Amino acid sequence: MLNIAKRRLFCAILCCLTFLLLSAPVMAADNNLVYEAKLEGEISQHMVSYLERVHQEAAAAGADVVLLELDTYGGYVDAAVSLKQIIIDSDIPTYCYINDKAISAGSLIALSCDKIAMKAGGSMGAAEPRAGNKKADEKVVSFWTAQLTGAAESHGRNTQLAAAMSDSRIVIDGLCKSGQLLTLTSAQAVEHGMADYLVNSNTEALNVFEISAVNLITVEYNFQERATRFLNNSFVSTVLLALGIGCLVLEVLFAGVGIFAALGVTSLALYFIGALLLSYTAWIAVALAIAGLVLLILEIFVVPGFGICGILGIGSIVGAVICVAPSLTAAIMQIGLALLVSILLVFISFKCGRTRRVWNRLILKDSTSTKSGYVSPPVGINDLIGESGMALTDLRPSGAALLAGKRTDVLTEGSFVMRGTKVRVIKVEGSSVVVVPVEGSAEE
Repeated sequence: MLNIAKRRLFCAILCCLTFLLLSAPVMAADNNLVYEAKLEGEISQHMVSYLERVHQEAAAAGADVVLLELDTYGGYVDAAVSLKQIIIDSDIPTYCYINDKAISAGSLIALSCDKIAMKAGGSMGAAEPRAGNKKADEKVVSFWTAQLTGAAESHGRNTQLAAAMSDSRIVIDGLCKSGQLLTLTSAQAVEHGMADYLVNSNTEALNVFEISAVNLITVEYNFQERATRFLNNSFVSTVLLALGIGCLVLEVLFAGVGIFAALGVTSLALYFIGALLLSYTAWIAVALAIAGLVLLILEIFVVPGFGICGILGIGSIVGAVICVAPSLTAAIMQIGLALLVSILLVFISFKCGRTRRVWNRLILKDSTSTKSGYVSPPVGINDLIGESGMALTDLRPSGAALLAGKRTDVLTEGSFVMRGTKVRVIKVEGSSVVVVPVEGSAEE
């Protein structure tokens, strides 16, 4: 009886151990720890720090997989290459769910992942590098094609199809002709091995990847990453630059209480703050921008005429924009738009006629139109020859002076005269009163 009891106990223990061993893989699958990252919209540098943070947190938590949800029309080449490198260098496998589209730069990011599931009706490809509205030069195309084929090769995908996405000279029978970039539908991508699964939703993608949604941790963008994304959006940054420069022009030309100056400085500050959030090395550009503004202020209010300070100031601001812009083409477009807005505001200022004292100093107030009743120089104006008085404003070279007890519009022969300087009338030409400074008479 004792031996029978022992045999039964042994069999019971053996059955329990067998059950535990058989259920262990299922339990492990149910306890997969997955970190999810989302790359949506324009691919830019702010996503690099975000994805890098996701992989660091996933590694620290001992995650099994990083799930990348992708939906983009593309973006910047340098950002896409950096994202690819993060994925390939990570010890944690990265699975990609293309939620609708992975176009241009998105194709490289998708092909860098270990597994790819595409939403039905989606697309990937059309990855030709562009410089503005034109195709990039041959060096860039060659580099970008190598990036795509390298990513495809690392996961056993068709390198010829990957190359055809960026080089329109490659012909793929039944898919793309010469002069056409390859763009694959979801079904075509799965059929030709450029994607692994065709799904209808995020949940289905998790199922085909054998990922338990219960243990899915979605990593959201933090405040700094969201602010960086917004401020460095190509449209937003262009508007901020144009608004900043335009508002400063408004402050100079139109009457106001400083509101345009506040808006202008705020817009330019946000523009360069976005650059600093993206890269801490952008402080060089910020220093250039500040120096440029200081030089322009000196040129307008201190140094007469338009000379070295003005040229250096404009050059510094242009250099700052070029330093922080994602590309030279983008910098040229932003600067061009800002200049266009400024020219438009100058034109409006002439039409509206509501100008500041600074603007008034550049023109004479006396009108000689017949509509205003002026058909000849003012009576007695010739009597001012030899009269001495004091400059009421800076003469650049025109302005106002106190002559014979009256405020009179005057101008110099081209020299700059400070306010408070004693002046003398040397001649009258038509309605223009020409003065020269009396040396050693500047008001302290």
